[in-house]
Amino acid sequence: MLDFRQIADDLRGTFRGSLHFDAITRGLYATDASPFEVTPAGVAVPADAADVAVLVRYCHEHGVAVVPRGAGTGVAGESLGPGIVVDLSQSFRRIVGTTADTVTVEPGVVYAELSEALARAGRRFAPDPASGKTCTVGGMVATNASGGNAFRFGYTRDYVLGLGVVWDDGTASSVGQGSGDGRRETGRTAEIADATTALLTDHRELIALVRPQTPFNRCGYVLHDVLADGRLDLPRLLAGSEGTLAVVTEVTLRTVPLPGGRALTLLGFASLDAAARAALDLRSAGPVSCDLLDQRLLSLTRASDHGGLIPTGIGAALVVAFEADTEREAVALGDAAVERLRDGHRLAALADPTCDPAGVARIQAVRASAVNGLYGLGHGPRPVAFIEDVGVPPDALPEYLTQVQAILRHFELTGSLLAHALTGQVHARPLVDMNAEADRAKLWPVAEAVHAAALALGGTVSTQHGTGLARTPWVEKQYGPLAPVFRELKRIFDPKDVLNPGKIVGPDPSRPAWPLRRDTGHGTRDTGPEAGESLGPPLPRAPLLVWNSTTPAAEAAACNGCGDCRPRARGERMCPVFHAVGSEASSPRGKANLVRLLSAPDADPAALSGDDARAVADLCVNCKMCRPGCPAGVDVPKLMAETKAAYQAAHGLDRADWLFARAAGLAAFGSHFAPLVNVLLARPSARWLLEKLFGLSRRRRLPAFAHRSFLNRARGQGLSRKSSSRQVVKSGDRDLMTCGLDDLTTRPVALFVDTFANTNDPLIAEAAVAVLRHHGVSVFVPPRQAGCGMAALTQGDVETAREAAARNVRLLADLVREGYRVVTPEPTAAVMLTQDYLSLLDDPDARLVAENTDELTSYLGRLHAAGRLRTDFVNPLDLTLGHHVPCHVKALGEPPAGPGLLALIPGLTVHTIDVSCSGMAGVYGLRAANHEASLVAGRPMLKELDRPRVLYGSTECSACRVQMQEGTGKRTLHPVQYLAYAYGLLPEVGAKLRRPLTDLVSE
Repeated sequence: MLDFRQIADDLRGTFRGSLHFDAITRGLYATDASPFEVTPAGVAVPADAADVAVLVRYCHEHGVAVVPRGAGTGVAGESLGPGIVVDLSQSFRRIVGTTADTVTVEPGVVYAELSEALARAGRRFAPDPASGKTCTVGGMVATNASGGNAFRFGYTRDYVLGLGVVWDDGTASSVGQGSGDGRRETGRTAEIADATTALLTDHRELIALVRPQTPFNRCGYVLHDVLADGRLDLPRLLAGSEGTLAVVTEVTLRTVPLPGGRALTLLGFASLDAAARAALDLRSAGPVSCDLLDQRLLSLTRASDHGGLIPTGIGAALVVAFEADTEREAVALGDAAVERLRDGHRLAALADPTCDPAGVARIQAVRASAVNGLYGLGHGPRPVAFIEDVGVPPDALPEYLTQVQAILRHFELTGSLLAHALTGQVHARPLVDMNAEADRAKLWPVAEAVHAAALALGGTVSTQHGTGLARTPWVEKQYGPLAPVFRELKRIFDPKDVLNPGKIVGPDPSRPAWPLRRDTGHGTRDTGPEAGESLGPPLPRAPLLVWNSTTPAAEAAACNGCGDCRPRARGERMCPVFHAVGSEASSPRGKANLVRLLSAPDADPAALSGDDARAVADLCVNCKMCRPGCPAGVDVPKLMAETKAAYQAAHGLDRADWLFARAAGLAAFGSHFAPLVNVLLARPSARWLLEKLFGLSRRRRLPAFAHRSFLNRARGQGLSRKSSSRQVVKSGDRDLMTCGLDDLTTRPVALFVDTFANTNDPLIAEAAVAVLRHHGVSVFVPPRQAGCGMAALTQGDVETAREAAARNVRLLADLVREGYRVVTPEPTAAVMLTQDYLSLLDDPDARLVAENTDELTSYLGRLHAAGRLRTDFVNPLDLTLGHHVPCHVKALGEPPAGPGLLALIPGLTVHTIDVSCSGMAGVYGLRAANHEASLVAGRPMLKELDRPRVLYGSTECSACRVQMQEGTGKRTLHPVQYLAYAYGLLPEVGAKLRRPLTDLVSE
């Protein structure tokens, strides 16, 4: 292997993408959604197909392996390797063009994005993989992916019409169906086509003889149908070759019409065997898919919010889908199928066939909660994907399921079984403690037994999820005499073995057949070691945040690498920085992997404690969007806060970090000199100087300071004097502490205003006081409150954030005990008070405050739900408002109340915008280095707000408001300001709506 410096030097000037040889980036690409780990020599992010050709040609000349990678959602380890990993998910994201029944895309396009684009024309790409929100089309071609609907629609290879490829020697070519007739192909493509045609012709009978009895097979190279009448279908052959024969740079797919109606039904059975046998009888009823869930998966569903559909006594269930030209026809198909099953099977129709969106969503939620629930198990054994891709002839499914259960019992393991029952595809996930050597030792013998059982039934070891590292050791056992043909095919396409070596043809005898992930968890999330043993170098001996019963290392180890945190489609909120940047490092999975690397016993402090680690941690803005969408519930924002804190403890704060960490204090200082500061911030020269000194973008129009802060006004108005009438809350009084509907208006409120409403737009706090009082709520404004500390925490300045937390908790806890409930108009402050303070302070008072804090619109929303919100509006608003739902409102875990409250105002039309983060992310968007990424992250939201029919904006978040006004030029206010004006309580809002954006410093 060449030295990485030489590789970088050799490619300089010819390779226009980026090359990474640092320990951090290599570590992030050492794992995927599989249980394996292989550290690559480097990572390449090519700019275009020409870049891929340059890189592959160089690697071919120097004997360096090339490992293509999409989203890394594969569970077989097909995108792991010791060479140069080529990330095709970042730059190759164009939908190149469409025709009436085809679409051409680059391989980095996410399946969900493609589906959304095709749906506008009434079309779709038929396969529907479970990872469709995050997997790329290139990855689907590489693994020949299918989905639950394979019974009706087959595999990806059935839809691939043409491919843009780079061969092993760096030659770029385009191949389509009917290649290899000796006339159209030239050069390297002709060599490959001619030799392949001859090979397949010579071994036609052997290929037919060793085919598995199940028609649903994608193990090894699928050869039986790629040669017809002497014409070679190269795209069909390459689909499923996992990058071992070529690197794909463009894909042309056949599309099919969207169905007019799709109905789902949920059927329950007493046992797994009964459900499997019923599914066999369903095949003639015309279903599109039929997923079988075992008892363990159903038990997880019962424990979720969707458990009402699954009564006790149900041992297995079928989720069945039907499609037709109309919804009525689809439901009729489902009804007929259910009636057919009633005659010969004891079943319970848990949910009748339905096309109703709400009913369909409930049934889909049952399946999703069952699968995701496996990864949310708190500690100990967890599901491991190592035998989850077996397929058998559908008629043999009941027998195979029985044998798998017996094998797991023999090895003293439990697990879950999910099967696509119509096609005999079984996803078995044994529960294994990967930190226990005894459990790890069981993996290989379990796989040997399970695969042997499948092969004895005429099945296959790989039916959906790829061969990869997981199943390559069994390819020769499945195909026997055909294995030499596979090796010869590989030699024809890749004689130097540089294209994803060790997959399908292999494994590499110089490496472990199964390179399992290293144990870096140091114990489970719930039963971790004593503090100080959890983190190897370079993180500090003791965590800087409060972790209670877990450790940062164990929390990071809970990430299974599934990639669900990498969605790219419209409306997927997840991580705004990943949406903007698209790199593995910017994904929540990458950030969890960072801590896993830092926690490894053999971590190199010199390599891992520097700026590379800090650069990854800085890609987290503490928006909290990743944790609700993570099947394992990994708290990535907290992990990144710990990592930043460790870095700052070792290196200190630079000027920019110091400035942004003290944003609240500087704002309070600036407000004392508002006229002078506002004039200075309006000057381009002053903003240029701030950018040079502190990295504050000079392109940002910063919000002006109010001439008098709200806290000063509150003192003058007597709001900082407590009411004499209040209830006393004891720390154990759970009824009052949960803010039941009965005490919404009787319990006084302590208003926590945070920074923006205090120093920049006091009218927000004025409106909050006015609206609360309008509903008979007594309001007290604590005079000694400080900013919530989010800016400091996001910069890694934990001590400054902890000081703010301690000050506010001391103040607010006493008020809660006196009977007050804390209400804040700033969602970021609500998140800090209810979530992050618990990580900063190991103090019962912090939990007391958290349990008694509400975000303002949520508080008002509960008033409305209780029938206690007044609707005596006097000022109608005849306009259309675009209301953006901020990340921190969603992070609070309640449905957004803002749009519903605004819709109560007479004449007001509310256009709810819940398509993306604003991109501002607190102080993230203020940095010059993040300005462009901030705008990219917020583009979907800004596009919605910029619609001509939308006249004004609305949002609860002050940072989002800055981005909305700057990005569209449309006045944006807090919902409570609109409510106060409509109630006739605050005429100043009307004047504010009519004047230009004077609360922003002008250019």
